[in-house]
Amino acid sequence: KAKQKIPEWYDQLGLIWPSTLSMEQCSSQTTAAYKASLVSGKVMADLTGGFGVDTYYLSKYFQEAFHIESNESLQKIAAHNFSQLESKIQSLNLTAEQFLQRQDQTFDLLYLDPARRDDQKKKVVFLEDYAPNVIDLLPQLLERSKHVLLKTSPMLDIKKAISDLSYVAEVHVVSVKNEVKELLFVIYKSSSHPTLIKSVNLASDQPEFQFLLEQEAATTAKLGESDQFLYEPNASILKSGAFNQVAKQFELKKLDRNTHLYTSEQRVANFPGRVFQVIGELSLNKKRLKKQFKKDQANITVRNYPMSVAEIRKKTGLKEGGSDYIFACTELGARKLLLCEKVK
Repeated sequence: KAKQKIPEWYDQLGLIWPSTLSMEQCSSQTTAAYKASLVSGKVMADLTGGFGVDTYYLSKYFQEAFHIESNESLQKIAAHNFSQLESKIQSLNLTAEQFLQRQDQTFDLLYLDPARRDDQKKKVVFLEDYAPNVIDLLPQLLERSKHVLLKTSPMLDIKKAISDLSYVAEVHVVSVKNEVKELLFVIYKSSSHPTLIKSVNLASDQPEFQFLLEQEAATTAKLGESDQFLYEPNASILKSGAFNQVAKQFELKKLDRNTHLYTSEQRVANFPGRVFQVIGELSLNKKRLKKQFKKDQANITVRNYPMSVAEIRKKTGLKEGGSDYIFACTELGARKLLLCEKVK
């Protein structure tokens, strides 16, 4: 896990590795480095330090850094590792609340990655159920720090979280190789709406996509039939809810109001997602399909369609794989199976 997730630490002799759960919950080197690129200053504190990966990378941009962890065993492991890594991070075995009560200094950044499991180790969904409860703690955090950076589960409802937190300046939807890993909420006491949403797909050559939350609500995408090229936004954009803004910014038509696929006659450059050329339309009838499509395998994607991928494979007999792509989707109210080839 360490070799894949934190290669810089994996190459360092003398580190102690925590439990499997702690390794699963900690940030990767890739996402931690991205967080660190967003902030800088004199003093920071990670109030939910855990194994310390985020603390370590964030600390590189600050003169002084604190790692706060309530689990004594995990805190001792992190403190040992910081020493091995020749980091000057100060690690303390305290809760976030205890640390804030003890310290009367102000900070340039307070960072939190709250626990997302309850006392029975079950995952919780809502921000108010995280530990510590950031909603209750936020006034105190903003009194003590210029910036608060909050990491949450990618499953969190972005609009509800913005409403709950009140002072959100930016939301970063962070994917690695097109898998959404985390949401980051950048909070300033002086922040006023609208909130900027940024979608990033790390470890890829795709550009960042950003929009203002109020822009999405005020935009209506043009609808149209599939043309020469088909576009599938990356996972971060889909999570961000930029369904109309992605159409507007790239001057694309949307296949249907609830079908998050886009089309154009001429290929647009630098699209943050997959791009396909539309070859034709297929029938779901097995006999007709065999005449139209001579191969026995294809990559199938379902978007706003009444059947699952498994159901389509069972009905058509198509196996997974190959270089051909089939999009089962709704286009202007009609059910379509679009045969495509990937161009990006």
